[in-house]
Order: sequence, then C-alpha cells, then structure tokens
Amino acid sequence: HIGCWTHCRRLWVDALPSDRTAMEIIDSIGDMFMNEELFRTMKLSGEQIKGKRRKLTGPILESIHHKVVMMMQDAKIMANELMRKAVNYTLNQWKSLRNILKDGAAEISNNLCEQRMKPVKLLLKNCMNIGSEDAAENSAFIFSLIESCKLNGIDPQDYLKHLFECILHGKDCDKKTLLPCFYKPEC
Repeated sequence: HIGCWTHCRRLWVDALPSDRTAMEIIDSIGDMFMNEELFRTMKLSGEQIKGKRRKLTGPILESIHHKVVMMMQDAKIMANELMRKAVNYTLNQWKSLRNILKDGAAEISNNLCEQRMKPVKLLLKNCMNIGSEDAAENSAFIFSLIESCKLNGIDPQDYLKHLFECILHGKDCDKKTLLPCFYKPEC
C-alpha cells in the first residue's frame, strides 16, 4: 500500500495559517512533486524512477520524518489542533507514505484515481441504486474500460465499438489484446 502525499500535504496546508513551521514540510513535499514531474518529463521507466526516488526523494523523506518527529516532541506545536492532526497523520501513515521508494511505477498521489472515480460516484448518487450485485459488477467493469480509454487517450466510443465487433464476430483475439492499453485505432 502506498500512501498519498497529496492528502498528507493538505493537512499541512490546513495547519499553515496557525503555525508557519508547517511550511517546512509543505516545501519538502513540493520538492518531491518537482522530482516526480522531472521523472515524467524524462520519460523514465518504473525501475529508473525507483532508482531516482531512492537517490533524490529518499533524503527528502528522511528530512521530513526527522522534522515531524521533532515537532511531535514540541508541546507548543502539539497544542495546536491542526498541527497535531498533520503531525499524527504523517507519523501514523509514515510506512505507507515511505513506500514510494519501493515502486517506481506507483504514483505519489492518488488524485488521478480520485478524479477518475468522480463520474462513477456522481452516477451512483444520481441513480440511487444500481439494481443488483451483478449489475454493479458489470457497471464497474464498463466504467473501468471507459476510464482506461480516457487514460490512454482513446475515444471510448470507438474502443467499445471495436470491442463489441470482436466479440460479436467471434474473432480469435487474445483477451489481453482487447484491453484499452493495447487498442490501436484503425486509420
């Protein structure tokens, strides 16, 4: 399990108006996100990112941990409810937050995932119910396909048309090749 640094950062931002020392942690988290942006622009593989994270992000993590432990020992800081919440969250989630060093393919924030789930949540809210357990599984499958298409820059309508034609005409396709990440639109 990999913790979300955006959630962690949000608590420190909330605490900032009441204690300026929160800025030290916010700046360090910002440095990690700058590293991630650099890795993306360099188009590094997961293994390469893992190595870069250990070299560049590891020391930032050590610094954050040291600062947060010191804050936890400061009675004045811990008397501030928002700072206490940020400190406790960071320390309680530390193992999962630190897990970004173990997997170069994982994101340090789950914002993208949450953004992809928003349409699903809105539909569920507007529909009130999905009908049955089977219908829920089928809906989740279709939503997953559509969101995967969007992530891969594919028109979901074109992809679904292709998928249903393959299934309908009984084309002998490897199921794996039918996934959105392997779909090649016809010119």
